[in-house]
Amino acid sequence: MKVFRKESLTKIIWFTSSLLIVLLLSSCYGDGIRPDPQVETLINNFAANGAVSIGKNGNVYVSEYGRFVDTGGSGTRVFRLSPKGKILDTIQGLSGPLGTAQDSKGNLYVNNANNTINGQVLKIQPNGDRKVIATIDGWPSSMTIDHKDNLFISNYTAPTVHKISSDGEITVYANDPRLLGGVGIDLDSKGNVIVANFYTADIYSIDQNGQISLVANIPNIVIQNFGIGYITIVNDVIYATGIAVNYIFKVSLDGVVEIIAGNGEPKQVDGPLLEASFTNPNGIAFNKYTRTFYISEYTGVGGLRIIKL
Repeated sequence: MKVFRKESLTKIIWFTSSLLIVLLLSSCYGDGIRPDPQVETLINNFAANGAVSIGKNGNVYVSEYGRFVDTGGSGTRVFRLSPKGKILDTIQGLSGPLGTAQDSKGNLYVNNANNTINGQVLKIQPNGDRKVIATIDGWPSSMTIDHKDNLFISNYTAPTVHKISSDGEITVYANDPRLLGGVGIDLDSKGNVIVANFYTADIYSIDQNGQISLVANIPNIVIQNFGIGYITIVNDVIYATGIAVNYIFKVSLDGVVEIIAGNGEPKQVDGPLLEASFTNPNGIAFNKYTRTFYISEYTGVGGLRIIKL
């Protein structure tokens, strides 16, 4: 007959109890597999209905474009939020702000003061100082930034993409009729600039030699010239908002399109991805620190929605 010492018996009891807890938790959560992603509302009735971007520390910037009045947006603010949705700061005194991006030094850039003839690229330093670094013809609508702090800016009413280098040089990076209507813009892992056309729901790739090619068209989503709101790229996959049809789309770089969230109903309902609903999803950005998508809603009673991976 084998005799167990008190110390050994204690270890056996501890191990058995721990194993039982693991088994119970596993059975509650699908054998240890994390539940499917859900759409959640982070902030209800949120005034910021425009572009979304993620800062270098994981903070979330959401523009209050407002509504088109006369020659531009009626909104005046960009909100800075913690990843959990706490409002940390409100940048005020703007005019219909659209796209935003933050560089490695903490400077925030904003598409601002569009008047249908031209628009500004505003630089806001960490201390609050402001400077207009470019005035671009057309309607500069959104922006993205690369690891060298070069800005790339799409244009809603001109067929261009502009580049502003980290030392302030402004050039036309691409000029092509297919780019007229460009809003959503981001970069893939090869440095290609990806631009989504708001009017047509076409998505284009611009390589570093300026050559433009069609990635995909998201079919049957354009209603009254509202097609794709904004885009973000995660691991070389494009995620786009269907602003008029209330879906979130996933688009591969070889052109495969699928709906990943939304049921098409114009409501604000949380739940499993394809059962949840959005009201005119517009801005979208992915926070790599929390593996969370942040999505703004253009409608006046919208909110800030999230999808956690």
